[in-house]
Amino acid sequence: MAIAPGAKLGSYEVVGPLGAGGMGEVFRARDLKLGREVALKILPAEFSGSPDRLRRFEQEARSASALNHPNIVTIYDIGQSDSSSYIAMELVEGRTLRDLISAGPPVLKRVLQVAAQIADGLAKAHAAGIVHRDLKPENVMITRDGFAKILDFGLAKLTAVEEGSGAESPTLAGPSTIAGVVMGTAGYMSPEQARGAGVDYRSDQFSFGSLLYEMITGERAFRRESAPQTLSAIIEDEPRPVAELNPKVPLPLRWIVERCLAKDPEERYASTRDLARDLASVRDHLSETTLPEVVAGAKPSAIRLRSLARLALIVVALLGAGVVGYRLARPPSSGPLSMRALTLSGGDGNPSVSPDGRTVAFTSTRDGSPRIWLKQLDGGSEVRLTDGPDASPRFSPDGSALLFVRYNLTRRGGATLPIFQRGGDLYRVATVGGEPRKVVDDVISAEWSPDGQKIVFVRWIEQEDSSMTTFVGWMDSTGENLKELASIPRTQLIAPRWTPDGSSVVLTDYLFGIGGVSSDRGHIAISIQTKQVRRIRPPLPGGDLSALAWSSRDEAVYTQAESAARVGAATWGSTRVVRVNVRTGKAEVLFSMPVVADEVEVLDRGRLLFTARTTRENLRDVAVRPGGTSRWLTRGDTSDRQPIVSPDGEWVAFTSNRSGNLDLWAVSTKTGTIRRLTDHEGDDWDPAFLEGGRKILWSSNRGGHFEVWMAQADGSQPRQVSQDGGDAENPTATPDGEWIVYQSGNPKKRGLWKIRADGSQASQLVHGATAWPEISPDGKYALYTAQMPSGGAVRVVRIADGQTVPFEIKVRVGTGRARWMPGGGAIAYVDHDDRGLTGVFAQDFVPGQDTSSSRRILVPPDPDLEAESFAFTPDGARCIVAMLEASSNLMLAEGVPGVEPPRRK
Repeated sequence: MAIAPGAKLGSYEVVGPLGAGGMGEVFRARDLKLGREVALKILPAEFSGSPDRLRRFEQEARSASALNHPNIVTIYDIGQSDSSSYIAMELVEGRTLRDLISAGPPVLKRVLQVAAQIADGLAKAHAAGIVHRDLKPENVMITRDGFAKILDFGLAKLTAVEEGSGAESPTLAGPSTIAGVVMGTAGYMSPEQARGAGVDYRSDQFSFGSLLYEMITGERAFRRESAPQTLSAIIEDEPRPVAELNPKVPLPLRWIVERCLAKDPEERYASTRDLARDLASVRDHLSETTLPEVVAGAKPSAIRLRSLARLALIVVALLGAGVVGYRLARPPSSGPLSMRALTLSGGDGNPSVSPDGRTVAFTSTRDGSPRIWLKQLDGGSEVRLTDGPDASPRFSPDGSALLFVRYNLTRRGGATLPIFQRGGDLYRVATVGGEPRKVVDDVISAEWSPDGQKIVFVRWIEQEDSSMTTFVGWMDSTGENLKELASIPRTQLIAPRWTPDGSSVVLTDYLFGIGGVSSDRGHIAISIQTKQVRRIRPPLPGGDLSALAWSSRDEAVYTQAESAARVGAATWGSTRVVRVNVRTGKAEVLFSMPVVADEVEVLDRGRLLFTARTTRENLRDVAVRPGGTSRWLTRGDTSDRQPIVSPDGEWVAFTSNRSGNLDLWAVSTKTGTIRRLTDHEGDDWDPAFLEGGRKILWSSNRGGHFEVWMAQADGSQPRQVSQDGGDAENPTATPDGEWIVYQSGNPKKRGLWKIRADGSQASQLVHGATAWPEISPDGKYALYTAQMPSGGAVRVVRIADGQTVPFEIKVRVGTGRARWMPGGGAIAYVDHDDRGLTGVFAQDFVPGQDTSSSRRILVPPDPDLEAESFAFTPDGARCIVAMLEASSNLMLAEGVPGVEPPRRK
């Protein structure tokens, strides 16, 4: 029937036309029952005979009516009149987003206000299991008072409720997506939608990214001469960089756009609610997000940019929160506590502050190799000082020179990202530039004395039992008159720091390598006059400690992970900043922050500089054969690692922080279902199956320190097995469950131990610094990793009598895990290739033979991902790898109470 003003459909009287779309015409109408004006969408009579059209039309109403959100149009009614079907909905007075964009790019603040509302509405729909599938500027209305309203769920598809949303899916009947059928609007489709593949909520994220791109640049992201060409561009091409079209757009907002426009849905947001939160953070703190640009020439990868985005948004949140989330010991002495990013390349660390507080030297891998950079705090300029590969810069007391460690990549195995795993040679260079000069060989780290006349340095020496001795030497600043200050057995110390009066040197335990997380670790002080060595145990419980940064003769600040469990290569969780009196041991927490921070430096009064690290780690299922498929088993901003596959191949148990602390979880290899195995306020990690998968082992500090625990495969009936008394980790069991082998970090008995399943008959297999044991499939051998100055070694011991098997695999990654391949004929291990990239390699196991020629790649290194831990399926055809994405930047905390540089002698 023809629709004219005055026509009646049910209880609605048509006032006049409003517009038309692919799913029907829209009229202004009056609700005669309630006396209100509504928008009436009418499916034309000629289409009412189409069951598909009618079904989609009704689905729109049901989908949208299930939602109640201020940024989604409200559905009032659905009905039929004669041969026409209609929907009565909220009448939105205003203009479309297309009209807003056509008027010219709006101011950024206005863009963020509108975009955040659209994202909030989408998050609500996605949590209810509804995907829009036709998000475009014409389907967003902006009301006269500035509210964004999403219209036209005519192409909406009911999907599974977004994981973790907590929402229940409404009972809706409607057509599912049919693969091969392209539905939506060219120019705003996702790549998977353009290919006719199945879509989920992440498809809407891509469409939203296209909207946001157009709003901030004034240009469409994928506009070509024809619709087919546009679809091809969506699938294959990248849009012009936002910075080229609108340089005023802050970095965090650019990163949000880039993440939404990722071609792979796995690389977009795991939750649209997270997208909405990120936009709201940028909107609410727009002035703070106008951060310095990345230095010209730095080209971080897309994945690194996504990690940077997470860090930058955390920073924005902290800035906006002020002191919210910080636990202050007393009111700040120099204004409210705040933090801001100082660098943004994603590969910055090792800061050192010049004596005048105007310059920061740091290590950066922004251009592919670690080099020393200088940043002027006045003006923010950053320049490269050395050619690399260099790290660990330290300013001389007069600020004229820097010490740094240069890594010999040929001699050290080819790695390009050194982090104290291997030594280097100590150099010095003038801060104004020039040719560096070698000072001494084989150094881990070094520091000037307060008067600049002496240099103290650290060297690691491997002993016959594979343990490490820390040699602390000192010499004149010219490199002459080298003498031993101390040799400390069974330690790996780093970062020497002189006390302000020059009477002692304080070093820090290296917790990132092999040797566990024993709670007795902390700092060690060495007297210059008496050579007396004194351990300074941390007065507060927690995890990894940074080197000390002095604020007076007896007081220093350091950072400490709040959890005693570190996460291997991954860094996550929260960090406290502690001020301690090293003479009395009295300590107070200045503040805490929800990021991992280390390498703290006192910049000036009330200001601290530190390295902030952000990572995520997820499980990827990779085919071992060349050219095989791969897929993500888990994906999100969590730390999912230490996988182990059940003997039947049905489940992968792993460690994760997704509950707020470390617990054991399991994911189905068939359905992707994730379930929790342990639930305790303590930290549970590093699982292993035994007795054919009927039981599970792990290490937990729920009793105060780490011990081996056992439970049924579902986590029920947990019980403690070991009585190590210090640090029992990485448990592994013989196939029959009779013996359990673990590594102890207890200083009194460090090494590999075996015990019965009931905890009895404990005996030591290997003495010294060991890690990550695993028992062979036949139950005869246990492999383990030993760390050496030049990298590491995978070695094998016989379980029956503790005899060392004449076999060794040299690896470049001293902290890399190794596992037996199914059948026991080969050993797989994490290692670097010649480019310094990390993957999974394998080598044949033949006792008494050098099998290095059989080395082969199982999981090729990825430039943007780091293989951290792994496990094989029972048939050996697939490898489950924990893939790490990491970023680190320099952060500045201001308004910190009671902190200022010391007066030096």
